[in-house]
Amino acid sequence: MRIRMGDLPLRFSALLMHRTYQEINRFLRQFVACLVVTILSLASPAAQSAMEGYSTVLRVEFVLECMRDRDGTRYEMMNKCSCALDRLGERYSADEFVDAWTTSKAITISGKRGAALRDNDEAKQLARSFRDAVERAEADCFLR
Repeated sequence: MRIRMGDLPLRFSALLMHRTYQEINRFLRQFVACLVVTILSLASPAAQSAMEGYSTVLRVEFVLECMRDRDGTRYEMMNKCSCALDRLGERYSADEFVDAWTTSKAITISGKRGAALRDNDEAKQLARSFRDAVERAEADCFLR
């Protein structure tokens, strides 16, 4: 099916008719966040070398989660959360970051599923050290 330029607004508006304002707003916020994180990561050579190996999805996921957990304007939080990720990128390689971030989240799982990590001293130390590094990165980037 061939789409002419004149049909595009009609098709786009028909798509939007089935979405709520909140869904559209959430999509646009996530899209802008992804776009800005990508642009910021490409713009800074120092950050680029520190963040080498970090996938775009990983970067965006961290920044969106950071923004979700804090109050403030989207622009302010996006920049501060990106800064925190850059600081963590200076300390951790991509694989180390994924391991530490996953462990710090998984260690909080209740019940039998989380017991394997909660009872593991190495996992506890890794999660503790990652949380400390995140706190330092947040302090460096003025996150509250």
